[in-house]
Amino acid sequence: MICTRPNLAYLKAAWAAHASISAENCKQSYEEAGISFERVNHSWIVHKNETQVSTMPLRYTRQELRMGFLGRIEMEARKAAAEIEAVLLRDLDLPEGHTLIVELEESMRHLRRNGSRALAIFMLPTAEASERIGVEIQTFLDAPRACLYAHRVTGEGYSGPDLLDGFTKRERHPRAATYTELAQHIAQTLNRALERISAPSAHVQ
Repeated sequence: MICTRPNLAYLKAAWAAHASISAENCKQSYEEAGISFERVNHSWIVHKNETQVSTMPLRYTRQELRMGFLGRIEMEARKAAAEIEAVLLRDLDLPEGHTLIVELEESMRHLRRNGSRALAIFMLPTAEASERIGVEIQTFLDAPRACLYAHRVTGEGYSGPDLLDGFTKRERHPRAATYTELAQHIAQTLNRALERISAPSAHVQ
């Protein structure tokens, strides 16, 4: 059976492996990076510490190894994105005249191009919205964590008052054990923020 849930242990190890031979670490040896190779038939099994992070042909370049990491990371990242989107579509109380946009393909292009770890999700008003709200959710694909931003949107399209004013840092920047749990926290926080619009006197606990 194909697993539809992201392998969080793999994501952690693969991102660490990619970082250990990229940017300021680009000249670091594989041994210094904690990367080891095991030959199996006509391939190399690549490990970061104790976790298998890639399979490579016998001849490869360091750039090809980096791209190999990102290719497998993308597979797991898409699973994480699907988990998040499913929970938000189910649990987030979208105001009338608003739509949820998951910028999956754009985020995946940034991942492949420069190793970006962010997945951008937006809740935006349509022309039918009477109360215009803008939400940005920056989720991260190395571990279940996110940053939340929510504002009223003015008639000119600019950000108005912060709808998360009074919320804790943990609510604005949630972390969780799984991406499903993370999305549930995000939905709960945003639902509370949206409730305050219809009940301005409500007190944030």
